[in-house]
Amino acid sequence: METIISINLVSISFFAAIVFTGFFRTLSKRFQILIDLPNKTRKLHHRPTPLVGGLGIHFAMLFGFLILIISVDTKIYDRDRNLQSINSSIEIIGTNESEKYNFSASKIPSNGGLSKNNIFEINIEGIDAPIKVFKNEDNHFELIAPDGTLRVFSFQNGKLTDLNDNNVLEIKEPEEAKYFSIDSTMVSIIIFGIIFQLIMLLDDLFGLSQIKRLLIQSAASVGVISLSGEYITNVGFQILNWDGSLGSFGIFFTIFAVTGVINAFNMIDGINGLCSGIVLIIFIALSMLGADSTMSYANLIIISSLSGFLVYNLGLFGRKRAVFLGDNGSNFLGFITAWSLITYSSEAINLMNPVTALWMVAIPLWDCIGMIFHRISKGRAAFEGDREHIHHVLFDRTSLSGYWPLIILLSLNFCFALLGIAIEEFISPLISLLCFICLGVIFLAAKNKLFSKAY
Repeated sequence: METIISINLVSISFFAAIVFTGFFRTLSKRFQILIDLPNKTRKLHHRPTPLVGGLGIHFAMLFGFLILIISVDTKIYDRDRNLQSINSSIEIIGTNESEKYNFSASKIPSNGGLSKNNIFEINIEGIDAPIKVFKNEDNHFELIAPDGTLRVFSFQNGKLTDLNDNNVLEIKEPEEAKYFSIDSTMVSIIIFGIIFQLIMLLDDLFGLSQIKRLLIQSAASVGVISLSGEYITNVGFQILNWDGSLGSFGIFFTIFAVTGVINAFNMIDGINGLCSGIVLIIFIALSMLGADSTMSYANLIIISSLSGFLVYNLGLFGRKRAVFLGDNGSNFLGFITAWSLITYSSEAINLMNPVTALWMVAIPLWDCIGMIFHRISKGRAAFEGDREHIHHVLFDRTSLSGYWPLIILLSLNFCFALLGIAIEEFISPLISLLCFICLGVIFLAAKNKLFSKAY
């Protein structure tokens, strides 16, 4: 990553989150919509609070992403990882001089009169009309200039040879690692993330039944899978004679996994800074995994956008200006986190094992699973609201107060994320899964012991 670009993205996304969150907060207050009212059971905040933090975060992310596309060299791929478009710069070194050019190239439909192969239309800065380039049957490149002139080139080891007059040019382009890659998975996550959050605004406005919420959450994942073709194909470990492959069942497993993570983040959003803080920690950990990759640019945008929101959420601008995520925000953060973890553990990226993704969401996942089983065992609805989550237990059953429950839970989740990365690196995915299960049992046992204490 380029340091200057990283600093710019961090600054822009952070202040964009502050501006957008403040803007939506003003609208919420003025029109008295998306306001969370306190009560005497679960909502113990002191004053009506806008539920627009998720919108502020999302708009800041989109704005930061737009700045990123403008700032760096990019390549766009389709779902089969075939190059569709490129925006970059090249240096052409001739016999006596060298020049740098900014250019963009886009794949266009094949024209039988030109070639049956892929055709790219290239726009070069300083040249008004586009140039068409395609590979012929001899694996040479044919170039059609704006005036219709046809020239043939060969390209090997950075050397471009004009076969018409044997003139040789050296081509220097940015290293592959410096390109920011945009693929169908990223595009589908952005598109359906927007649609998903807009629909979940209805939950904050009118309230939706849990069945409707589950259907909406599942539909969002179906949309991403349909558009991108991305889903969990392998669990990442072998056991007995099974190699971990899921086949077509991976589609249903992915929908179940994403929906589970979304609900886990929605449930953990019970104290200021917890849900967004855990997401921030997860993307910090992902940045550590891909520190040398331009993928970390996107992580920086997300981290900075969350940080801008936390300024409001933690009351750093004053309690009167506090803003909550809302169900739309916690659901969106769960959605983008789940799909980011799937992407990082996919075969195409392969920066971590799928089992390691569990460690990233350890505390929300353990707490969610524990609460569901606890409620069902008591004959209650699995998603019924109460004050029995781990963050409520720390507040209600211990002497901890202020920011200490938040600090403890965020620190634990960060340690678990690092532990998962370390186990994958030095031991094995299967041992990692077994350790995750054992620590989950210990975590829930400790939580239940705390819960049994008197208020």
